Amino acid sequence: MVSGFVVVNARRDYNLRPATYNLLPVTRTADIFALACELSRRNRAFALLHLVQVKGSSPGKSGFLMLVSQDSTLGTIGGGDAELQMIGQARLALAEGSSRTVNYALSNRPGNLVKSLCGGTNEVFIEVFMQKPCLLLLGGGHVARAVAQVCAMLDYPYVVVDDRPEFARPADFAGALEVACTRAGPYLTRQDLPGFSHVIGLGYDAEFDLEGLIPALTILPAGVMFGAIGSKAKFLQMTEIAQGRGVSPEDWKRVKCPVGLSIGAQTPAEIAVAILADVVASLPGRQSQGWQ
Repeated sequence: MVSGFVVVNARRDYNLRPATYNLLPVTRTADIFALACELSRRNRAFALLHLVQVKGSSPGKSGFLMLVSQDSTLGTIGGGDAELQMIGQARLALAEGSSRTVNYALSNRPGNLVKSLCGGTNEVFIEVFMQKPCLLLLGGGHVARAVAQVCAMLDYPYVVVDDRPEFARPADFAGALEVACTRAGPYLTRQDLPGFSHVIGLGYDAEFDLEGLIPALTILPAGVMFGAIGSKAKFLQMTEIAQGRGVSPEDWKRVKCPVGLSIGAQTPAEIAVAILADVVASLPGRQSQGWQ
């Protein structure tokens, strides 16, 4: 690393005249952090590989930095088999959802993780950044605004969809990934959707919620959770309509209504607390009785 820059894929072009060479594009440290910010904004998991300690001969130097996601990399920790092995270790850490430190020798001795003739040793810290709960809020009314405020406190990303301009003002949802003034159906056809974990029906009528919940059940991945506010009578009518439109009973069972932990919530703020408590309770590894 020199003056904040990490040089990657540097090589000599021997087709040029003597004493001259070309460098392939360099990756700045700022570029890595910019990509990390963009992946965080889009709620995508990634890992930062920090080469924290080097002893002896090594192509990578202390301070080298690399970003690894499930389908791409940026930066370098020195190249070669060591880098390939650490990319594999990073993706394993992402799959397990936990950070780790990996020490390895740059040697061809049997049993070594890395095959190299350099002779030194490296220590790499793999810092994992997992996806956070990401909510799609169907409707931008009073409850949605309260939910948005609790999301901001929890640092949970969210998107608001409402086809009423007065309820789809970005200024009212300062922390939103996006505020889309549209029906949910057209929004869900986009190719750049965030990694939603929960879809919550907060619309001004049952039809608005249905137009979002029904396509989302098939478009979004199997692990996504669905809920809606409303009475049992309202949900019974929504169930009949959904099944009349071809939604199977098994799929419709994924929709929880009323959504939110049962705490006797009445005001928009209290309902928001109940909903987010349900979201937290649904996270993997939490010891709770939520989202059932």
